[in-house]
Amino acid sequence: MNRAFTRSSGILMHITSLPGSWDTGDFGKEACNFVDKLHDSMQTLWQILPLTIPDATGSPYASISAFAGNPHFINPEQLLEDGLLQEDIYTQIMNSPLSKKDKKQRLIQESSQYALTFESTYSAFTDFVEKNKHWLHDYAHFTLLKRIYPNGDWTNFPDEYKWRDAQALADLQTKHSRDIELLMYEQFLFARQWNQLREYAHARHIRIVGDIPIFISHHSADVWSHPELFKLDENGKPTVIAGVPPDLFSKTGQRWGNPHYKWDTLKETGYTWWIQRLQHLLGLVDYIRLDHFRGFESVWEIDSHAETAEIGIWVPSAGHEFFHYLKEHLGVLPIIAEDLGVITDDVRKLRDDFEFPGMKILQFAFDSDDNPFLPHNYDTDNCIVYSGTHDNNTSLGWFRKDASEDEKERCLKLLNCSPEDVAFNMIRYGMESRAVWMISPIQDVLQLDESARMNFPGTTEGNWKWRVDLSQLTSDHISTLKDLTEKTGRI
Repeated sequence: MNRAFTRSSGILMHITSLPGSWDTGDFGKEACNFVDKLHDSMQTLWQILPLTIPDATGSPYASISAFAGNPHFINPEQLLEDGLLQEDIYTQIMNSPLSKKDKKQRLIQESSQYALTFESTYSAFTDFVEKNKHWLHDYAHFTLLKRIYPNGDWTNFPDEYKWRDAQALADLQTKHSRDIELLMYEQFLFARQWNQLREYAHARHIRIVGDIPIFISHHSADVWSHPELFKLDENGKPTVIAGVPPDLFSKTGQRWGNPHYKWDTLKETGYTWWIQRLQHLLGLVDYIRLDHFRGFESVWEIDSHAETAEIGIWVPSAGHEFFHYLKEHLGVLPIIAEDLGVITDDVRKLRDDFEFPGMKILQFAFDSDDNPFLPHNYDTDNCIVYSGTHDNNTSLGWFRKDASEDEKERCLKLLNCSPEDVAFNMIRYGMESRAVWMISPIQDVLQLDESARMNFPGTTEGNWKWRVDLSQLTSDHISTLKDLTEKTGRI
């Protein structure tokens, strides 16, 4: 058993799903309110999705930076409370006809002009910039260039910027110093407010479970600033791209489009970029879920010109040596392996040799009595059971809309419940299991139907927008969850 894990339970809900008066959930008082409810119900884990900047569809799994946090999570009212914004300026902007998005941006801009005049804030800001210089300047320059040259990806930048000419970047810094400072100040505020929220959670014995996508977007500060680490052609375009081959869920496979790593080159650098990436995230969260863990053993390489993922080859990737190196430099690895889908014996060996707990999804469990996701079939307690994930329907929605008649029959028999109570009893079923952790999506705690679904994999419209109404999380919910946690020894 990985000694980073002890028998516990918690809730899965991303920051965007928090309630509040802004366009998306953020690090304000509603986040603290949610932490209080976790504490009251004796939950000690809060699992979130990647904190990075989402793409145009809202997906946090496709970002322009592996390091930069989403500035939309900054809460303006918290800026007021922390003395980083003047109240009259706040009132003036809030009463303006600007959109909520533009109001927040203006408030952050005004905060930078005000707060950085204080020696203590300026000193903290410059310390932050120095500590994060290995990614922060590249992110700020890249984001600025994206705004100046919005058509296409970074390979369409003028050559002096595309290939990062030192003098051109220095001139860009001089010409746009204020814009670059503001982009870095946003990251400073993001880190400041997130750390305040995390400390609030820690004081209530709640640990944060973060998430890290294995692949990086081609149009990102990371690929632009480290092209030598990726399989690109002489023009900076990917030669091969990531995805998965055809399976039961997709006849043509999934063509994700991310560039593949040059693992040999990464090894020559001592895996510096990956170590920095993991160190950075471990400075923000307590545990890390490695998305697409299968890809650390081997990856499906698709020709970049192929329209589907049907034709490709499996190519060895990071492997044991990579994780040995991480363990040597980072110590105990508080890592969860997202080992869903078609998993080979080699992937299982990689997972088990490093004692990474894998994932068991109860919604996948009821098609046969010998299904490995059924708790009575778990051969180890070093696993994490979920009723569902952000990519699944809610458990009530799954039962009503997605489950076959055979699955429904087996589910009701094993849970010994009525159809209306499936969501709660899925949680109970997982809590009673031997799995070291049980994580429940907030939608299942609230017993919500398919209208509360977070994401439909393979689609780009209407995802990532669901938000919770915490008034629905009543004292009865909290009391029931608390009792279940006590009875199953997950305190």
